[in-house]
Amino acid sequence: MTSTSAPVSSAAQNLAQLLVGNQIQQAIHVAAKLGIADQLRDGPRDSTELAAAVGAHPGALYRLLRALAGYGIVAMDDGRFSLTPVGELLRSDTPRSVRPFALWSGGVSYQAFGALEHSVRTGSPAFENLYGQEFFHYLADHPESGAVFDEMMSRHTVPVAGAVAEHDLSGVDVIVDVGGGRGELLAAIVGAHPAMRGVLVEQPRVLDEARRVFERAGVADRCTAVAGDISQSLPAGDAYVLKSVLHGLPDDEAVRVLANCRRAMNPGGLLLVVEFVLPPGDRPSPGLLMDLLMLVGCHGRERTAAEFEALLGEAGLRLVKISSAKHGYSIVAGAR
Repeated sequence: MTSTSAPVSSAAQNLAQLLVGNQIQQAIHVAAKLGIADQLRDGPRDSTELAAAVGAHPGALYRLLRALAGYGIVAMDDGRFSLTPVGELLRSDTPRSVRPFALWSGGVSYQAFGALEHSVRTGSPAFENLYGQEFFHYLADHPESGAVFDEMMSRHTVPVAGAVAEHDLSGVDVIVDVGGGRGELLAAIVGAHPAMRGVLVEQPRVLDEARRVFERAGVADRCTAVAGDISQSLPAGDAYVLKSVLHGLPDDEAVRVLANCRRAMNPGGLLLVVEFVLPPGDRPSPGLLMDLLMLVGCHGRERTAAEFEALLGEAGLRLVKISSAKHGYSIVAGAR
């Protein structure tokens, strides 16, 4: 009896832990939205003090913080709360902050993912059914959500920028970052190669911030930010980098963007695609849940190595190699 019931009990516990994930996510989201970590940066405080500072109900906030203490986000001692090393990451003033991710994943994204059933039944994005417009149009019409999304993407870019900058870019005088957000990746690449110039092609709403990023990085004299539609024409360059762009597109549109890169590419040009590459079989990967987010949010998908090779081939490019970057990302290198 013991030998058979123990695994069943363990399986039930594992499943139960997975099923409360949404509750944990929302608790972290609310703490991030209230700015709890910023209020605790200088030391322990009780829930009454914190409630007055953030505009919350003292008793309800105590219960939230007590729950977060149970998951190691804060520590509780004699009715006062302080940040743990995990909770420190929710501060807005730390370079490693994940607060934008907590705000995004528990907000607009959370609501859309709650409609996953719609996407599974229909194959179409639940986001569009829920909000009545395509994802990036929504961000343009809702600047506050757009700013949170842009900040989150910037935070996700910084850890992998070094790996991309270290890629062999010999012979590259001009690199074009296609859909590169606020320009952190381009700034890191150009900053690591003093003779290189860079061009960022993005939507108008992020260009001013990108120019400020270039200024802060000391590369404003070698980087330009231009508005453009990546499905149309692109500036000429020796190398093209696309991070977290293709996964938001269906295959036909992804091929169109890649073909635009090929047409604009100087002879001997290089392509660097920074994405999750799905592993074969049932091996765990952060890309698997991201794939569901793409199903819910847009018409895109995460892809396997074979699928990336097929996309490149359809666009008139060839796969050179796939190398690992940080946090589960890979660099898919292609050439003409």
